[in-house]
Amino acid sequence: MTDDELSATSWVSVSQGALTHNVRAIQKLLSEATPAPRVIAVVKANAYGHGAPEAARVLAAAGVDFFAVTTGEEALELRRSGVTAEILAFAPPMYDQAAALIQNDVTLTVVDTESLSSISKAAAIVQKTASVHLKIDTGMGRLGVLPSEVVDLARAISADPNVTLAGVYTHFGNALDKDEAPTRRQLAVFQSVLKDLKDAGIDPGLRHCANSAGVLLGSDYWMDAVRPGTILYGQYPTPSLPKLLELRDSWKLKTRVVSVRHVPAGTTVGYGGEFVTKRATTLAVLPIGYADGFTVVPGSVASGKRGLKALVRGLMKPGAQNTVTIRGKRFPVVGRVAMQFCSVDVTDLTDVAVGDEEIVPARRVTYSSRMPRRYEE
Repeated sequence: MTDDELSATSWVSVSQGALTHNVRAIQKLLSEATPAPRVIAVVKANAYGHGAPEAARVLAAAGVDFFAVTTGEEALELRRSGVTAEILAFAPPMYDQAAALIQNDVTLTVVDTESLSSISKAAAIVQKTASVHLKIDTGMGRLGVLPSEVVDLARAISADPNVTLAGVYTHFGNALDKDEAPTRRQLAVFQSVLKDLKDAGIDPGLRHCANSAGVLLGSDYWMDAVRPGTILYGQYPTPSLPKLLELRDSWKLKTRVVSVRHVPAGTTVGYGGEFVTKRATTLAVLPIGYADGFTVVPGSVASGKRGLKALVRGLMKPGAQNTVTIRGKRFPVVGRVAMQFCSVDVTDLTDVAVGDEEIVPARRVTYSSRMPRRYEE
């Protein structure tokens, strides 16, 4: 082994089998509708930490022919990696980006007359018709044309020879709440807008509004296509949603023990000396920390009441909010987590050794980009 072929101390393990299982579970659920809606697989944020090109390849092999990302840069990364399927970029493009995206057959999002104008001018320059989806703000308040202005903007798109209206969509702001009423209200607004378009003689193209939560809320939300994100990767967005799918976790952050220390009672551990051992303790030192996304609550539990409860639990029981898994059992992190080191109390594990693998919880999209990924069957 040469100097540049060191084995990794920490890495992300991606299960291709779990990705395939999850998308097929979604496809099976959607087959209950006739016709079954298309799956627009959301691979934004580097496919939630899985690696967008690699995840897209696995999902395409399972029958996915449409992907979605946030930015133009993400879309071009997929194209350059050989993805030939349809790609929708959620963010309206900067004018200096639009031409390259149109050249690469990326479907763009129109949110107002300004974004339409930028796309149309760029399409004229490259002499190619731009495919666009019209984003409607039905209540989230982030991006999109207001319902009262939809018909006029759709007419402008239809009248523009450089642009083709290929779809209309919206996004839910409260789909994770136990109370479905706000999401129902957004759905009703979207349905009303679609009726306005129909009455105006405008074909909306592909109609879609269901994110992962919308998929789980039922067929009322599915329409022509759905946009699953987090459920593709084995996570339920929130425990309150119906458990309609058997999902498999496709992502694990792993690291190896670099040192095992045996310290007496009364030993301070970590910056600030906030943790003091109460007994003779065995510590496993891991080369991972907040620079790698560790200590960030995984999944979607870092906000709202659930996030507050997690914080309170952590304050009341030091170390309880941070655990790692070794040989199928969870062990507490003790002391402050540093930038690239932390200590784990493994006193109750008699044969821990340097080199042992541990599974570390972390928010997938915030883990360090320097971390290598291993793709496993």
